[in-house]
Amino acid sequence: MKRILAISIFLAIVTSVAAQSYVPRDGEVKFKMLQSTKDSDIHEVRSTPFTKHAYSLYETIDLDAAKPMHEYLGVGVSMTDASCWLLSQVDKGVRHNFFKKVFTKRGYNLSIVRLNCGSSDYATELYNYNDTKGDVEMKNFSIARDEKYMIPIIKSLKSYNPDIYTFSSIWSAPGWMKDSGEMCGGSLLDEHMPSFANYWAAYLKAYKEQGIKIDAITIQNEPLTDQRGGCPATLISAEQEALLASRYIPQSLKKAGVDTKIWIHDHNYEDYKRVLDILETKEVVRNIDAIAWHPYNGEPEMIQAVKAIHPNIPMHLTERGPNLTKLAKQDVKWWADVVFGALNNGCKSYSSWNLVLDADGQPNVGKHPCGGLFTIDIEKGTFTESVQAKLFRQFSPYVERGAKILSIAQPKENIRAIAFQNPDGNYVVCLVAQNKPNKRQTLQLKYRGEYMLVSLPLNTWSMTTILIEK
Repeated sequence: MKRILAISIFLAIVTSVAAQSYVPRDGEVKFKMLQSTKDSDIHEVRSTPFTKHAYSLYETIDLDAAKPMHEYLGVGVSMTDASCWLLSQVDKGVRHNFFKKVFTKRGYNLSIVRLNCGSSDYATELYNYNDTKGDVEMKNFSIARDEKYMIPIIKSLKSYNPDIYTFSSIWSAPGWMKDSGEMCGGSLLDEHMPSFANYWAAYLKAYKEQGIKIDAITIQNEPLTDQRGGCPATLISAEQEALLASRYIPQSLKKAGVDTKIWIHDHNYEDYKRVLDILETKEVVRNIDAIAWHPYNGEPEMIQAVKAIHPNIPMHLTERGPNLTKLAKQDVKWWADVVFGALNNGCKSYSSWNLVLDADGQPNVGKHPCGGLFTIDIEKGTFTESVQAKLFRQFSPYVERGAKILSIAQPKENIRAIAFQNPDGNYVVCLVAQNKPNKRQTLQLKYRGEYMLVSLPLNTWSMTTILIEK
């Protein structure tokens, strides 16, 4: 009994020591290491200090050699009609605690919100703001439907983070502007490009009058997708998008008195040649602010072809959330490939899809099996985080808007990495590993000519964040 008690006391002491921060001496690098695994939440772990000794056996993430690539805007989420409706059904206090956790630095620090101009596929019903055929001047335009629960929910977010960056996307123009005559599928008619631009301007002006400033729009969500049978979508050709970006939308926005920025494409990596075609029009380059991407098809490295020709045009990843039919595949390393892949290849931001959906991916007027960044149980008033949310939580609270994403060599082991330098000069390095059974993975971090070993846990996935004071 005494032996068991002694062992218990010894283990308690070891655990306590392991959890303590390393206290650097004068002149030593100040750092903190935070880690989470499949079986544990984020917690501080102890590591060996930086030393002059380099370990030739281990791969190195070299912060001394890392160069700043592009500025970081943040990570975010879509506040769809479906998400807003679900959130409107829970108690105000429950919603307050959830928003406080999601949108502040003490939680996930989500700082970007994507809105939908009219119905997306994740809505309680199909809808738009003007079904009056031929009303090109938008005299019958109305966002009254959004005032029921969407606008109150969206307006409340500023109280949690006044610096939230807001952009909006459209899934379908009113059917009368399209060759199909309906919201689900079909192409925008050339003759209604001015009407489409006026529709956008009316929406932005109406939201502005509600006190909601929309910083940017993507001209059309997934302009190469023609979805029929319940899912709103509009085909827009590269030629049409070039005209909308260079002429019609800027003219309509100026007339309406809104200064919202314009992003093009909002579709897959593999369609980068379409983006290059649109950017051949010089007026497009002068009038747009960014290029938006989706990662459903193609690889993030494909956008380098655009970046090589247009290095000064910012890029954003604007949609990717959990898929209910692929949750087993979408483990933490899979999400690191998606999120870090976008940011490391030129994107200033990453936005997930629906903030909340129920366990069945509802409400949903379409047929896609998407899950929410969080799964909501309305009756219990509870929220369950996805693996993607866990990844956001691991690095987002520590990275400031305006930080520089750094160029670093990716480790060859089963590890994904990203590095930032905050405006104050401090560094944030995040490592994600799908560890192998009974094989400990170790690498080293180099800073100011010194090295620190980072040893990752055995037999589980892990996420490790190293915070270094300059």
